[in-house]
Amino acid sequence: MSDVMSRIVNLLLVCLMVLAAAAVYDMKYEAEAAAERVSALERDVAAEQERISLLKATWAALTRPERLQELVTRHQDTLHLQPMDPSQLATIADIPDASIIAGAGAEASQKDDEIVTGSVRRAPEPPEPEVED
Repeated sequence: MSDVMSRIVNLLLVCLMVLAAAAVYDMKYEAEAAAERVSALERDVAAEQERISLLKATWAALTRPERLQELVTRHQDTLHLQPMDPSQLATIADIPDASIIAGAGAEASQKDDEIVTGSVRRAPEPPEPEVED
């Protein structure tokens, strides 16, 4: 009986060993696939960094003051651009107070309150109840 029992135990151990080997192989395969995905992502990042540096160089070339001045001169008839006047510059003190802006917006919002949407008007307000003395 012990001979049969030892054969069963040996068979179970061999099965466990085969399952463990299959699990290790599967883990190795998944690790290789993950490493390949990481490598592909690193290549994509490098390509994007190359594109970004190319775009920066292009932007620098397109925004050169000499080039912009030449374009303005060439298209003066169409653009009608004028040199900037120093009076066009403003300071923080020149910005109106928020209460002034809000006051101007209140008048406009009263007009807007009359119409709910483009096709539906707001229902008239119900009359206030009369107070009896």
